[in-house]
Amino acid sequence: MAMCEEEVSLMWDLLDEAAAEYPDKTAIVHRDRRVNYAEYLEEVNLLARGLMGLGLEPGERVGMLMPTVPEHAFALHAAIKAGGEAVLLNSRLQAEELEFLLDDAKPAFLLMSPAFRDSDFAAMLAGPIRNRPFIREVVTLGDTDLFPHLTWEELRERGRALDDEELRRRQEADDEERSIIVIYTSGTTGVPKGAMISARNIKFNLDTWYKRLDVDENDVVGVFFPLFHSAGTIGGVSGCAALKATMVLDDFSPAEVLRYIQEEGITVLGGVAAMAAILMLTPGFEDYDLSSLRFLFMGAGPCPPEILRDVKEKMGAETVIGYGLTESTMGNVTTTMLDDSEEHKLHTIGLPLPGIEVRVVDEKHREVPRGEIGEIAIRGDTVFKGYLNRSEETARVLDGEGWLYTGDLASMDADGYLRMAGRSKEMYIRGGENVYPCEVEEVITRHPQVMLAAVIGIPHAVYGEVGRAYVMSPGGGVTPEEIQAWVAEYLADYKVPEEVVIRDMLPLTPVGKVLKKDLEEEILRERKEQ
Repeated sequence: MAMCEEEVSLMWDLLDEAAAEYPDKTAIVHRDRRVNYAEYLEEVNLLARGLMGLGLEPGERVGMLMPTVPEHAFALHAAIKAGGEAVLLNSRLQAEELEFLLDDAKPAFLLMSPAFRDSDFAAMLAGPIRNRPFIREVVTLGDTDLFPHLTWEELRERGRALDDEELRRRQEADDEERSIIVIYTSGTTGVPKGAMISARNIKFNLDTWYKRLDVDENDVVGVFFPLFHSAGTIGGVSGCAALKATMVLDDFSPAEVLRYIQEEGITVLGGVAAMAAILMLTPGFEDYDLSSLRFLFMGAGPCPPEILRDVKEKMGAETVIGYGLTESTMGNVTTTMLDDSEEHKLHTIGLPLPGIEVRVVDEKHREVPRGEIGEIAIRGDTVFKGYLNRSEETARVLDGEGWLYTGDLASMDADGYLRMAGRSKEMYIRGGENVYPCEVEEVITRHPQVMLAAVIGIPHAVYGEVGRAYVMSPGGGVTPEEIQAWVAEYLADYKVPEEVVIRDMLPLTPVGKVLKKDLEEEILRERKEQ
């Protein structure tokens, strides 16, 4: 298979080109639904005109709170094509977290599902929606009587009342430097920050990926990431449209993913190490025909060597290791799939992609010698525009010369490969989801029986890392299960600590802060004794 050599277009042009070349080709598979490229483009244009009919002006924000369904992809393309800025809202968050994001982004429009899995978003956000006058219209994928709204079909009806002339004008006049997507990530404080990604960022990022990876329009790509992640939105939705490939889109469910690979002939699968491990532990795994699968792309967290070897032996697929962060649009470093040695695949995160500068620096941002550990710094057109409403925090990570300082630690080999050495931040990654301890600690210490708390990421065979919470509760008036239930009430499920240790006293500094170093040493001793 030949690597993709064509230059990727800007996002608002991708579907026009794909539909012109492959109108009848399947673009999206979702359970029993199939959408071809002509239908995909028609639906996106209809929704884009609908948003314009509601009064969407260029540059206004459109919040999106939806599950991993085709309508989410339609809405993303539509908002951008109509000149809007799509704000991706994490569907795993609780009410307090979502309210913060709404107040920060102030979207003029909100496209949402009233409910998803165990979350009743309509009930959760009824009050906030009524009390946020900056939200001019809410459109729901499904009905609710808890607040005024338009249905999805009513939005489509608005679109039918307009033609494509104004939409075409907006496309032609659009600016590749403008922010078209806001993806929320967290900083060292754990406070969510909206990373602003431009059209140029996405075009450049995808273009560099496809010059490295062995992918083209013949591939069938499995996208089982949530679409509020850069991997799902940029690598999945945007990437498949750019390739003119078929995208199999759904939530991650191990048996369903294996069925999709077998029945749809998935050739490329994105994920994290935890997802690969879970697939191989699924009952009946050995009965599925996975022969179509060419390679797995793994990123977003540690990839244990045993999992990489098992992917090759048990799934018959190659592995590509990627490194990136939301602030760099998606990925910046990857192993080459065909040429790398096992040593490189097992122990490095690869070489910089074409057109991207990567260096390892000390605390004064001076480049360190090869082999020494320092902070990863990145420069290139893949680096984001900055944090929404947070110029000071942007300046802390992005300097005047365009270098993005990631907070991640690594060393660079003599041959240019990077070896991860951990993170300078306390953040840990549970199954591909970033968890910031201070955010969890703040919730735990709200409990009336808790005095102090410290959360630390510990290794886990499946998820890569999970949280362990040390809780200071003199007299032991609370149980681990109560702490977990308490956190689950306020935060997303992946932020709930896997383990909770209750103690009368925690090691403290003279000013009363928890000595996490002592607790980390305790964890190291435990691991040595195992």
